Amino acid sequence: MADTTKSAKADDDITFGDLTEQNEAPQSTDQEDPESVLASFRKEWRRELESHGSSTPGTPSRSHPCHPRLPQVNQSQEESLESLNSDDGVETDGESNAVNNTSDKKVDDVCSDIELKATELFNRAVELEQSKRLYEAIQHYRRAMTLVPDIEFRVHRKSMLERNEVDTEESLQEEDLSREEFQDLIARFQLLVASTHAVCIPQFEQEAPHISCLPPEMLDRIMCWVVGNDLDMRSLEQVAQACRGFYLVARNPEIWHKACLRVWGINCGLPGPYGSWREMFIERPHPRYNGCYISRTTYFRQGDCSFQDQNYQPWHLVQYYRYVRFFTDGTVSMLTTPEEPQSVVSHLRTRDSKISQVVRGHYRIHGSVISLLLKKKARERNSNRRKGRRHFGGTTDVAETIFQIEYDLRSPKDRLHWILAWRNYIISYITYDNKKTVTDVDVNDVNKFPTLAFSRVKSYALVSDVPLC
Repeated sequence: MADTTKSAKADDDITFGDLTEQNEAPQSTDQEDPESVLASFRKEWRRELESHGSSTPGTPSRSHPCHPRLPQVNQSQEESLESLNSDDGVETDGESNAVNNTSDKKVDDVCSDIELKATELFNRAVELEQSKRLYEAIQHYRRAMTLVPDIEFRVHRKSMLERNEVDTEESLQEEDLSREEFQDLIARFQLLVASTHAVCIPQFEQEAPHISCLPPEMLDRIMCWVVGNDLDMRSLEQVAQACRGFYLVARNPEIWHKACLRVWGINCGLPGPYGSWREMFIERPHPRYNGCYISRTTYFRQGDCSFQDQNYQPWHLVQYYRYVRFFTDGTVSMLTTPEEPQSVVSHLRTRDSKISQVVRGHYRIHGSVISLLLKKKARERNSNRRKGRRHFGGTTDVAETIFQIEYDLRSPKDRLHWILAWRNYIISYITYDNKKTVTDVDVNDVNKFPTLAFSRVKSYALVSDVPLC
């Protein structure tokens, strides 16, 4: 390169200065090929870059990284440039634009090459640092920052963009799988199972017969036992996760059709808007059977003054729970007690509970509304003669109490059929004289009548007494 330098000039001057330097005579410049000129420029730049990288780097350059260090223009090059421009008198606009474009391309190429070299040095420094070769890592960091001072931020930004692109592609692929592939997942599994001629294949060799030896009819019967009379569809979904063959058996539409008939009976209809019996059972409103709905009511009640201290006014904190347990045969049990759920839910597993306070009845489903009709009978009225007087058992004349309740079945967020909201509550008292008193209870007060939330009870699905039929 030339020893003497002048102040910064336009890109055109630099470009033509390089041309005159390579050819030494302005008369032969017009005959040179631009591609060869560009190639020679790149070679000289790489030679300068290698010599600069091999030397001990000092303080990082403060020049902008997008502007590479181009060869300086000396006075002889400027004179040759002027003589070159004055050969033909006036230069056309097309030739000037072509020269400008060539110069811009050179600058862009050099800029990209410098950044690429700096990125390679920075990545190599990261690898050396991870391998605990700190001295060599520092040298590579210095060389990279000498070429591009903000190379660390550029590499980080580039890696973040690539990571976002990968995440976007993965999310799009997952959406495509969920939309397209899972739609024909059953058909694909059927082809795979048909090729092996078996529902499943044993993973390890065993002497006893494997479950894959059973015929499909027997496997369907086993799945009906898994579901049971209490419609434990959660256990059926867990069985479907075992293998492809069990997935197909658990997705048998006949099993889900029986479950829908068990819930809605003659009002079941067809799964037209839902697409399948399984989707109908999952999305159509109905109570859950593998647990019970629980609510807790808390309020303060004013107590009686003590006869010893009339100025003392006691207050009582009253807290009680309401439990509602639905069964698949249309029966329902309700219990109101101050006992905690841990000690109560086990007694509501069967229809015939040993707790005397349990009220039993029936329920009907009307869309998202569940209507309950429960009856509670008083103790039998016994008449005994004692010393010539008639004694009646009990302290009330009410022979029977009827509860008519309507709940609105709601699904908060992703919990389907999880909440029972009060809709209507009517209590009827029937005396021994066949007199009836009806009381319409206001259920708009949420504090007195809170919603009932579902709670799954594991013990309800431990044993299956009767298969689904």
